[in-house]
Amino acid sequence: MSKTRPLNFNSNPGSMLHIFLELDIIEQIKQIQKNENLKDEREVIIRAIQNYSKKNIDYTNLSIHEAMFGNDIITTTFDGNIDMEKLENLFAQITSENLIKKLPQHEIYGITGAAMIARFQTKILPVKFCLLCLSKMIIEQESPWIDLNELKQYTLDSAKIFIKKLDSSSIRNELKVSGGFPIFKQSEFRTNEDSLLVYARSCKRFQEQFVGRKLHPKELQKNDGVDIGGACFEMGLIKAKSEISDELDNFGKISVTLSPSGKEFVTYKNNLINFIYNDKENEPSSIFSQQEAEFYFKKILPEFKFENDFVEYLMTNTQIEHTRQIEHTRNIKEWFIEQFTEFCESEFSVKDVTLQKNTVRIYSNNIMSRLMEFGVFTKEPTRKSGPYTIRQNLSDLR
Repeated sequence: MSKTRPLNFNSNPGSMLHIFLELDIIEQIKQIQKNENLKDEREVIIRAIQNYSKKNIDYTNLSIHEAMFGNDIITTTFDGNIDMEKLENLFAQITSENLIKKLPQHEIYGITGAAMIARFQTKILPVKFCLLCLSKMIIEQESPWIDLNELKQYTLDSAKIFIKKLDSSSIRNELKVSGGFPIFKQSEFRTNEDSLLVYARSCKRFQEQFVGRKLHPKELQKNDGVDIGGACFEMGLIKAKSEISDELDNFGKISVTLSPSGKEFVTYKNNLINFIYNDKENEPSSIFSQQEAEFYFKKILPEFKFENDFVEYLMTNTQIEHTRQIEHTRNIKEWFIEQFTEFCESEFSVKDVTLQKNTVRIYSNNIMSRLMEFGVFTKEPTRKSGPYTIRQNLSDLR
C-alpha cells in the first residue's frame, strides 16, 4: 500500500470510497492487520465498524462480568494468608504411596522441548500463586493431599480475583506480573463472543500448564501408567499420587501435595502478593524477593539441564560481561541455536536437530522473560527487541 495515495475500498453492491488517511493511521491499520491476521486493510475497517455497531455497553459489561466472576466461583478462595504452623503440622501426617514419577521434558514435549521449562509456562509468579493456593486448601481441608481437579478450580477462581485486585491496585502499570494468569482482553476487532472464547482458553491454559493436568497418550512417547504435567509438577514443587476408585477405573483421581522444595518456596514471603491482599502501604519494588530469586536459580532451574546451562552462559558470557548488555534478541536466538544443538548432540546423540524459527523465538524469549522477572536483565519497556542490561552482582544467585 502506497504511503502517498489514498486508500480505495470496493463494496459490491455499494459505493467506491476515496479516503485520505495520515501516515500514522495507515501504519496503525497495517499493524492491526498483521496482529489480527486479517486479509487486508479493507477488512480491518469493516471489522472495526461491525464490532462497534454490535456493542451495547451495559449488556457487554454485564455478560463479561458474569463470565469472569459469575455464580461458578466457589465460596472460598485464596485470601493471601497462610498459617505456616498449621501447614507444618498437617505435613506430619503425610504418606507417600503410589507416587507418580516425573517424566523428562523430552518425553512430554519432544526433543525440541528437552530439558527446558515448557513453552506455555512463561513466568514463575503463577507457579508461586498455585503453590500458595494448594497450601491454603491443605489447611482448609485439614488434609495434606488435595484432589487435582478441585485444586485447578480453586486456583482458577483465586487467580481471577487476584488479577481483578491487581488491575485496581496502584502497581498495575509498574510491574509486568499478569503473564501466565487468565487475562481477559477486549478488542475492537473481536466480537464479545470471540473475546470470551479467548478468555476461556486462557483460563484452561492456566489450569493445565501451571496447576497441572493428567497427560493423555497422544502427549507421550510411551503410555504405561498415569503421568501428569504442568509447571508445579515438572519443577518438582508438588508430588502426585493416583488412587484406585473402582474396578472399572484402575487409575482414579489424582491427588497432589507440596514437595519439600515446594513447601520451602511457600515459606518465602512474596511482597507483591502480600501487597495485593494485605499490605497496601508498602509497594513492592520487584516481583520476587532475594530469597525467592535464590530459590529459583538454585532449586528450580537445575531441574532443567539445558535451560540451567544456557542461563549460566548468558550470565557469564564474556561478550556480555564487557558491555553489560545484550544488544538484540537476535543475539540470544543465535546463542540458543548454537548451545541447544550442542546439547542435543551431547545428551541424545542427535546431530541435526530441527529447530523451527518459531520454536527458537518462543523458548529464547521465555528464558529471557523469566530472567527479567527476577531482575537479572532489564529492558526499556518501549524497546521490543533490546538492548538488555544485566544486573551488576549475580554471584549470590548461582
